[in-house]
Amino acid sequence: MVKIVSRLHKNWLAVVIAAVVTFAGASAALAQGTWKSLTPVPTPTEGMTVGSVGNLIIVAYGDSPALGGDTNLTRIYNISKNSWSSGADAPLPARAEEAYGYTTTDGLMYVIGGRSEAGVINNLERYEVATNSWTTLTPMPTPRAAAAAAVIGSAIFVAGGRDVGGGPCSGNPLDVVERYDIATDTWTTVAPLPMPISDAAAVATGGKLYIIGGCNGDTFTFFNTVLVYNPTTNTWSSLATMPTARASLVSGIVGSNLYAIGGWDGVAPLGLTTNEVYNIASNTWSTAAPMPTSRGEAGVVSHNGNVFVVAGSRPGFGNSTDANEEFTPAPIK
Repeated sequence: MVKIVSRLHKNWLAVVIAAVVTFAGASAALAQGTWKSLTPVPTPTEGMTVGSVGNLIIVAYGDSPALGGDTNLTRIYNISKNSWSSGADAPLPARAEEAYGYTTTDGLMYVIGGRSEAGVINNLERYEVATNSWTTLTPMPTPRAAAAAAVIGSAIFVAGGRDVGGGPCSGNPLDVVERYDIATDTWTTVAPLPMPISDAAAVATGGKLYIIGGCNGDTFTFFNTVLVYNPTTNTWSSLATMPTARASLVSGIVGSNLYAIGGWDGVAPLGLTTNEVYNIASNTWSTAAPMPTSRGEAGVVSHNGNVFVVAGSRPGFGNSTDANEEFTPAPIK
């Protein structure tokens, strides 16, 4: 009888331990946030401009190998309906690797630079969701691909990039930073980046521009830097470095947290699932749940407390994906 009770006690203890371990594992996963797969992009695409207006995500231009290369398509994803539709074709030339980041404001999405068959370009186009129409604006002074850009107030800041269009980290990175005044349709040059960078991620919050990661293709160096630009003082400063150096990543923002997702660290296979979190208030990094689909050259939208990562390239550039995935961060305690 003693042996039976002892055996039952051990079995019960094993069940409790297993349950605790399972709960702890689930809690740890939840603490990192969760991912959900959504309706795929109609055609696998990489290197496009992505923005959001209300419940709509706008995907313009980009390289779609299945369609023969660079496109001028406009694709619209309805978050509420989890469905895709088509918008008016964007102005020619077809292009990809336009400035990455957040270039949508007041119902208008701006497409800046990029590369076409003729090489890097300085074109500036604007898409208005309400009228489903495109307008061509004053070109950017510096032709470039793979710059990083974001809206601050009534201006768009475009940082870095490269003057070749051969794909991520293909060389000739730039340190130039230019400011586009939306109201007057004019450009000015502001303080340059501390070093030449292409294929970085950009986020604007609190009136400042954050440039995350990137690369120097001339030296094949991948950066883990976080650089912040203050328009008021026209100066750059450095923050805590990202754990994983990489380029061709995207960055979402939820509250005071910046999420650095995916990208390429220069090592095959191309495309990462890495998801790291920078907290602005504490100037520290932590790890979040990895993205299900490894990729670089994706698009990103932060909407209603979630981060949407759209399309991109995997496992190598020129091998596009139609993945459309939504990240829900863990609740902030």
